Amino acid sequence: MTDKGLYEFLCVAIGLLVGGWLLALAVRRLRRGREDFALDVPIATAFAVRLLAAIGLGQLSAAQSLRGGDELTFMARAEDVAAVPISHAASVDKLTSELHTFIFSLNYRVFDPLPPDLLLRVEMVTFATLGVALLAAAVYELAGRRAGLIAAWILALEPANIFFSSLIHKEAIMYLAEGLVVYGGAMLWKRGKLTALVPMVVGCLLAIASRPYAGWFLAVAAAGLVLHAALSRKHGLRSFALASFMLILIAAFVPFALDATSRDKLKDLQVSQDANASDTEANLSLERVNYSTRGNVVLNLPKRIRDVIFRPYPWQTENLSQQFGLLGTLVVLAALALLAAAIARNRTTIMQKAAPLVYPAAFMLIAYAISAGNAGTAFRYRTHIVGLALSLVVVLFAARREEQPAPARRFRRSQIQPISGARTPA
Repeated sequence: MTDKGLYEFLCVAIGLLVGGWLLALAVRRLRRGREDFALDVPIATAFAVRLLAAIGLGQLSAAQSLRGGDELTFMARAEDVAAVPISHAASVDKLTSELHTFIFSLNYRVFDPLPPDLLLRVEMVTFATLGVALLAAAVYELAGRRAGLIAAWILALEPANIFFSSLIHKEAIMYLAEGLVVYGGAMLWKRGKLTALVPMVVGCLLAIASRPYAGWFLAVAAAGLVLHAALSRKHGLRSFALASFMLILIAAFVPFALDATSRDKLKDLQVSQDANASDTEANLSLERVNYSTRGNVVLNLPKRIRDVIFRPYPWQTENLSQQFGLLGTLVVLAALALLAAAIARNRTTIMQKAAPLVYPAAFMLIAYAISAGNAGTAFRYRTHIVGLALSLVVVLFAARREEQPAPARRFRRSQIQPISGARTPA
């Protein structure tokens, strides 16, 4: 083995050791108070399949085409940030608005010469797997042990997430952020513990620092969930104080929402949409939509939601990237069919059973539908919606199953009174 090969092997080994330790710590922490929740095997499997997929894809000549050019852009930015002091304005800006780039730059600061790309992929896989563990724990809180384990295995093996988890991009951090918000929301919803606000706040901060527009939507979803949880309890000074605090936060957010939807901001959004729609080089450009006013955003949003969920259609796969995206579309269609069946069975109790999943799923779908300009981008966005939707399906089906009357159990032989004159077995 050459010196360079040995150096790269040691870099990746360090990443694997740290990532494995973080996952083991998270699993152990999530099992506190849930001693019957054996997450070890599904989480180890989730980590392993994502790592193997990253290594295997790297051996293909089409790897860079499938992963997209954004990776090279982010790594170049990280290298530039690593060249200035960590307290420099450029570094602080990345920390607060492009967190993934800041994290990559830390690697470039610590390792000299530059570490291999696989080290960065190991880190992203760790973050995504932590998100899987948190979503599974949330399902446990909402629907019990069996549902939690089923969700853990489904999320661990969901193909689109396996692929996008190892991208040197924002997706893994966003998946972790969503997992934190949903987990904290489930704890608050079921147990009423104010400490559940900690993972929710951390998740919102991670999302805002990684993908600001989606992060603010996630923060609004979290605030709505907390307010709903506080109002549904309808008693106690703590619930009243929490509801009042959430109302104040939501009121304080209104000016930011108005600014984000001002004429100038919507003009910038429209320019982006027009550029994507007219880009003949983009992977499956979507049709132009009119986002020039608040009213037009509301009017045209359903069309873009449809695009994010269903595109590309099977007859639109013209290249390898789009054919690969079709696999995610098939998973989405299966999830939608299951979700429709679950909703039909739980029409009047959906929020009661699964509000911690409904709020983030709905708001993230809106956020990504507004920003999606082409199906190539929507492929990545959709993995977040699918993870939340699959978790929601498991919760609703499990809750429905619990409501079904249990079949008559056989009496134990010792409980049966022998008929007079009959011989009892020895």
